Amino acid sequence: MIDFLLEIGFEEFPPSFLKKSANELSGKVVNHLNQQRIFHRSVRTIYTPRRIGVLILGLTRKQKPQVVEIQGPPKKLAFDERNQPTEMLQGFMKANNLKRSQIVVRKIKKGEYVCGKKEVVGANTEDILYEEVPKILKTLEFPKTMIWTKGGTKFPRPIRWIVALLDRRPLKFEFAGVRADRHSMPNQHFSFKPIRLEKPREYINFLRHGGVIVDPNERRKLIVKRIKKAVEKMEGKPLCTNEMIEEINCTTEYPEAVVVEFDEQYLNLPEEVLMTVLKAQGNLIWLKPTSRFVCVFSARKKALQNVKKGYTLVVGSKLYDALFYYKNDSKQGLTRMEANTKRMMWLNGLGSLYDKASRLSDFADFFKKIPGLNLQTLKRAARLCKVDLLSEMIREKDFTSLQGIMGGHYARISGEEEAVASAIKEHYLPKFAGDKMPSTKEGVVLSVIDKIDNVVGAFLSGNRPSGSYDPLAVRRNGYAVVNLINSNSFDITLFNAVDALLKLYKKDIEHEILFEFFTERCSRYLQDKKYRYDEINTVLARWKGDIVDARMRCAALKKMSGKAEFTKLVIGQKRVRNILKNVQGLGKVSTELFKQSAEKKLFKKGMETDGQLKTLFEARDYQKILDLLLAMRPDIDKFFDDVLVMCEDEKLKKNRLALVSLINRIFLCFGDLSRIVIEGEKN
Repeated sequence: MIDFLLEIGFEEFPPSFLKKSANELSGKVVNHLNQQRIFHRSVRTIYTPRRIGVLILGLTRKQKPQVVEIQGPPKKLAFDERNQPTEMLQGFMKANNLKRSQIVVRKIKKGEYVCGKKEVVGANTEDILYEEVPKILKTLEFPKTMIWTKGGTKFPRPIRWIVALLDRRPLKFEFAGVRADRHSMPNQHFSFKPIRLEKPREYINFLRHGGVIVDPNERRKLIVKRIKKAVEKMEGKPLCTNEMIEEINCTTEYPEAVVVEFDEQYLNLPEEVLMTVLKAQGNLIWLKPTSRFVCVFSARKKALQNVKKGYTLVVGSKLYDALFYYKNDSKQGLTRMEANTKRMMWLNGLGSLYDKASRLSDFADFFKKIPGLNLQTLKRAARLCKVDLLSEMIREKDFTSLQGIMGGHYARISGEEEAVASAIKEHYLPKFAGDKMPSTKEGVVLSVIDKIDNVVGAFLSGNRPSGSYDPLAVRRNGYAVVNLINSNSFDITLFNAVDALLKLYKKDIEHEILFEFFTERCSRYLQDKKYRYDEINTVLARWKGDIVDARMRCAALKKMSGKAEFTKLVIGQKRVRNILKNVQGLGKVSTELFKQSAEKKLFKKGMETDGQLKTLFEARDYQKILDLLLAMRPDIDKFFDDVLVMCEDEKLKKNRLALVSLINRIFLCFGDLSRIVIEGEKN
């Protein structure tokens, strides 16, 4: 058994996709070993800010031998009348180095053919890795890349060294102008002298002596241990999440921690401002509610005092600026900021931020029937929700992420009600998929009306998303609208809301374009909720914009899917769709033209069902609705078995088509069941 080490060294990697890139590299190498039938005992994925790699222990020296079957001539041409090999079979055996004992006869679609079984000796693991590792490196994908060599290799950062060590032998392939060898590099704060590796098993310990903990799991545990030790005798609680620990893990090679203090006057700043300043500097964790923070850095312990001094100056200057902005904004007040919004354009041709806020306040009336909603609070919050964009704090690029949050703080300082301040603070939520949701009713509705306005405004201003083009994040806003309405079970018809907003704009646009956009967003949302695409298509075929209703119908369909009776009903609806294709100008059903009992029974059943459905639709009892529709199946089947719809008598044909159309309309009240895909069906 042998071991394999692959390490790609580079200039400091962006932490946001370091872990993902390392896992991708490790996964592709392991998958390739499995495909090539090379056994291995264990795998360790490696990453630090300056390297990604994989350490694989216990590989076989060669591929596992493989028995292959080679197809030869037809049996009738391979053997003569005495069952002896013909010249054709002998030539086949000689060409493939086969013995008579290795010949078998196989029956395939084309008939009986001779096949030869042959064991193929496995290739050397060294040869396979030498050829394939450079190819694997070329297939790695990254969000952003750069080119720094004449060969045009793309990578997030310039590659400076490659270690490819199989047992004691380096695989000296070349990638991005760098030849692989056995030399890795230590932590830059420890040494600049390359580390020579004789075998892969030395790697972890040798790098540790060079100030690099290559195992991310070991490094993560050490980070937590260092933080706890640094603060064990101090007041306050470290405000750090798992995400923060992981980010620190992607920016350090040998973590050390030190506690740094800042002036207590900065505790007058809102908590979000403090956290933003510390996060912007990287690896800083606030000890709430004290004037201290923990700095995790990657250097020798003797650098503690220099690190402490440096961060004291840097963080102190940032907090000084933040406090200056905060005080100025507090003195200015919301009234002056609101007046300034008249001078700031929102979107080209759609007025200022002041106009947008006025429109949001008017649009709030559409939502007044939502239970528990304080309309006056909502309208006031809508008027003020954009004023902080004119504050000094938000206009400083380091604090733009606090828009809305600072608006809430300034609203409290200006004497606004807590409910107004909370709605302003929350109205940008959720900012991305999986983000937290607004906690107040007014905050939720304000977020909905603002995001609908963002979508409509983008379409009106010519910024409709197309392909990868979506500069105003219109798709994200549309998805958030669907998510908010469904999560809060608002009884709102989205299309009516769009119509109401367009009246406030007083601009012309085809409403159907916006309806199609929100239908697509609703479809994507329901897919993320694990509903099948055909179930979604069934429900959205005649959708009017009620998101909660669409989700409830999909849930009812999901319970029905797979049942034999339901499948037969769907097949019937597909038949109805085909019959009615391109049929127009049908009048009402005439009972006087019924010739067979199956027609009469189906019409009677349809009328009874139609009368019962009205109450069930009002109650949104879609499970019972589907059960009721399912109960029509015997009469529908009987009709199609006994009645020739497309008969020669024109009057009878039109009347029967009208009956089929009537039954179809009853089903369409729930959805277009003909869109359900049956297993084995061809599109």
